[in-house]
Amino acid sequence: MSQEKVDRYKKDKANRQKIMRREKWIRRLEYGGSAVVLVALIGWFSFAVYQNVENNKTVEATTYEMNVDAIQSYLSTIQS
Repeated sequence: MSQEKVDRYKKDKANRQKIMRREKWIRRLEYGGSAVVLVALIGWFSFAVYQNVENNKTVEATTYEMNVDAIQSYLSTIQS
């Protein structure tokens, strides 16, 4: 190994704990940020579903009446 590589290795070895500590903090921030985004998405989705359900509750059901006398008379003539 060249002297450059040896010096770089010694420098990395001397700062290894500091580097690992920094990487651990970065990893924790990434996990924390991901958790916050995930909770926000779940909250937004839940609120949207709740609003949709509440809006559908206020709509009253529409009923339709249909006169089927002609069909009944036709079926009765077929069966006879």
